[in-house]
Amino acid sequence: MKKYSLAFAMLIIFLSLFHSIAYASPGLDSKVIYINNANDLYELAKACSYDAYSQGLEVVLTEDIDLAEEDFLPIPIFMGIFDGRGHTIKGLSIGVEGSNQGLFRYLEEDGIIKNLTVEGTITPTGEKSNVGDIVGYNKGVIENCEFNGYINGTDIVGGLAGWNGSTGTIIGSTTKGIIYGKRKVGGIAGYNTGTIIRCNNELSVNTTVEEDALDLQNLDFDTLDMSKLAKISLSITDIGGIAGVNTGIIKSSQNNGSIGYPQVGYNVGGIAGRQTGYIDNSINYGLIQGRKEVGGIVGQMEPHIDIVIPPSKLKGLYR
Repeated sequence: MKKYSLAFAMLIIFLSLFHSIAYASPGLDSKVIYINNANDLYELAKACSYDAYSQGLEVVLTEDIDLAEEDFLPIPIFMGIFDGRGHTIKGLSIGVEGSNQGLFRYLEEDGIIKNLTVEGTITPTGEKSNVGDIVGYNKGVIENCEFNGYINGTDIVGGLAGWNGSTGTIIGSTTKGIIYGKRKVGGIAGYNTGTIIRCNNELSVNTTVEEDALDLQNLDFDTLDMSKLAKISLSITDIGGIAGVNTGIIKSSQNNGSIGYPQVGYNVGGIAGRQTGYIDNSINYGLIQGRKEVGGIVGQMEPHIDIVIPPSKLKGLYR
């Protein structure tokens, strides 16, 4: 009888310990790691080279991190939650060769990056397509994030994401600094097929021209060979304050940055350079310049556009 009592007591103790462990755990299929310094972030980047590593993972930033002295490579692929908790990753410098470059190269559909500020430079070499500060190619959610710095790419270049895919959402985020590219360049996303909501751009987008064949330091439009400038202009297309090209949704967003260069660039707009999607309740306050198809909200509209203008509030002032 004593043997049974002892066994029963041991079982009760075991179940109590198991219950305590399970209660403290964030979930059977999830894990939480804390990033306290640059080395922790470096180790995360290495671990995420295996795509399934970040599935169900929650990453919490506990301190501001300075990468100025670090040889940091982008986080290859991320499928979990990265919570910056209002902290800043500064001194980020990415100059590797290739496309899909940013702090994160790929953010998958279940991935979330939130409450994070990033300061630094993104200047990859080579093809330089799908370039953004936070994410190169986004299929997930970027929420309440901020970028402050310099980005230079070629094709599909954005302040927060180069390509924002059909499942991608960028919400409540801000960009500041300078961005340059040749095609599909936007203050928030280079190419948007997803959703951008309540975002604010203060980046200067393509306000300089990079061309070895022409010295643009001291431009004199009275003597300038406009045929040379026209050739440059043809290669610079789809430039926007929020998105270079929008085939998705842009809502309640605002551009305050200067967009474009005088007499250079086709399809230049304060919100979108080229538009076939949906834009609602979005405002441009920035200076917009270009050569052809230049507009305060949209540069070029394809294949057609429906403009809905609500009744003027001025009428109510006379009642």
